[in-house]
Amino acid sequence: MSSKPATRLGLYIGRHLPPWMGYRLSRFASNVVARRRPANYWTVFANLRQVLGPQVDDAVLHEMVRQVFLHAGQVYYDFYRASGRTIQDLATAVQVPAAMIDLLKTEVERGRGAVVLGLHMSSFDLSMIAIGAHGVPIHVLTLADPGPGFQIQNRLRARAGIEVTPISSESLRLAIQRLSSGWTVFTGGDRPVQGEQASIEFFGQPSFLPVGPVRLATISGAPVVVASCHHDPNAGYVVQFTGPIEMARTGSRHQDILSNARRVASVIEGYVRAHPEQWLMFHRLWPESSSPPALPARSRDRVKREA
Repeated sequence: MSSKPATRLGLYIGRHLPPWMGYRLSRFASNVVARRRPANYWTVFANLRQVLGPQVDDAVLHEMVRQVFLHAGQVYYDFYRASGRTIQDLATAVQVPAAMIDLLKTEVERGRGAVVLGLHMSSFDLSMIAIGAHGVPIHVLTLADPGPGFQIQNRLRARAGIEVTPISSESLRLAIQRLSSGWTVFTGGDRPVQGEQASIEFFGQPSFLPVGPVRLATISGAPVVVASCHHDPNAGYVVQFTGPIEMARTGSRHQDILSNARRVASVIEGYVRAHPEQWLMFHRLWPESSSPPALPARSRDRVKREA
């Protein structure tokens, strides 16, 4: 979905198809992907297994994974449809609590900024743009090596005045400078980082949750705000937040970072548990989820025939 052709196709569909047609097409495409069960299907399956517990029936779990893909199709369509709207429209595309905007603007006045950990819940990208459209100065730390599709998405973010930089030593130094000027530094709070150890307990097991954002907050002295989006059938996309969460500082930086990361992880758990079918996490978060479950005998036979 993040490839350049897929992103350009999404932009075309979002700008030219009416909602009823766009939603129908996105549901059709998502159902096709869910039925084919590619590798990321089993990644979502394993992640949700950890969230819901081993007692969940496989049939229930498969249906929830299908719902994740269906919701992802809706989210992609809505994001691309919003790309052609005005900044004023973007500010109202998602219901962002006034208390959150006031909090972030207060940190601007205080000159210490805030580290916002956005979760991959529902329309997280559209939520970020809506917050920026409210006049909050945002510096986004993204993937260190974004693909062509992500580069197009970053240009859409820039329309809302959002400054986007891939993660590097230089961009981290810039982020600390931005925080000292009152900016909001926005980054993913639940996307695993390649090469990190499974050290942060998440839903009862050591996980690959990123430590970097909490390290940034601990070093800079900025508070953490956890932001999550969910879709309500009546209200549309709604943002919820927790914070400001002040980082503990006991004198041992290493222990402080781990302790703070675990505190933040417990907050993230609550948001994921509330809407697991809207958690668009297509990356492995636990070592145990490295292998897909064994296929039923009928499926194994079909795979052999297709091979």
